[in-house]
Amino acid sequence: MRILAAVLGSPIAHSKSPLLHRAAFAALNLESSEYFRYELGADELEGFLDSHPDHTGFSLTMPLKDRLVTLAAERGWNLDETATLTAAGNTLVRYRGEVQVANTDVEGIVRAIAPHRESGPAVAGGAGAGRATILGAGATAASALVACRDLGIAHVDFRVRSPDRARRVLDLAERIGLTASVGDLTWIGPSEIVVSTLPAEAAPDPIWDDSFARGAIVLDVAYAADSTFLAAAAARGLRPVAGTAMLVEQAVAQFEMFLAAASEVDNLSTSKTLPAADDLSGRVAAAMYAALEVPSVRAQD
Repeated sequence: MRILAAVLGSPIAHSKSPLLHRAAFAALNLESSEYFRYELGADELEGFLDSHPDHTGFSLTMPLKDRLVTLAAERGWNLDETATLTAAGNTLVRYRGEVQVANTDVEGIVRAIAPHRESGPAVAGGAGAGRATILGAGATAASALVACRDLGIAHVDFRVRSPDRARRVLDLAERIGLTASVGDLTWIGPSEIVVSTLPAEAAPDPIWDDSFARGAIVLDVAYAADSTFLAAAAARGLRPVAGTAMLVEQAVAQFEMFLAAASEVDNLSTSKTLPAADDLSGRVAAAMYAALEVPSVRAQD
């Protein structure tokens, strides 16, 4: 079986996607598979995709996520729920003669948080039960919002610098059946889950409400080596989750899509050499975490 894929965006030199996906290839003995990177602007995306028809799929980062969804609508490609709701796509695969677009950031956030909820002390019934706080209101905040829905959250409080910018996520919250509120970045109220979608250089230093339950989970999607935001959360007895967990888990979900597409065109005898689905996902995740030299969040499953 051969997967031919690449990450697209600008800037792209810093992307860890090649490292992660190549580690997965090695873990599954997919020696002929290849994964590259290409520097592209939004106006170059359509032409690039048309000129690379042999690729199994692509990972997309800024500034291409919005353009991919627009292009999918223009071309009649299949948009899954994650891309439709968030109006952003980070994955394209060619599968069963069709093009499919998804936003695996949603699944990445769910998979990064879920093991900590299952293994740690319950927050249910305490202050903040059923609530989440999301810092920021951009595309990643939209992904975090849909992830919160999938994790069973009922209310989300957005903390932003400019309330006017929160209209997109407030509308989305209403569409998916969640209640929502907006406040500034100076204070974080009690919540089961807190997700900062702000870049590392914009990390806030808010006041944390004293009634936070110790089982609350805090994810910083920025994967800087030292997160002052997570350090502050840990000092209050909350459970920090590094952004590398989301980075890896969204890549695992993406790899699963690439693999399914490649399996379709491969002969069955080769496909049978792969592990069963659950073992395969775990093996891929372990290889990706090891490539980053960070502990696997799945160790807590």
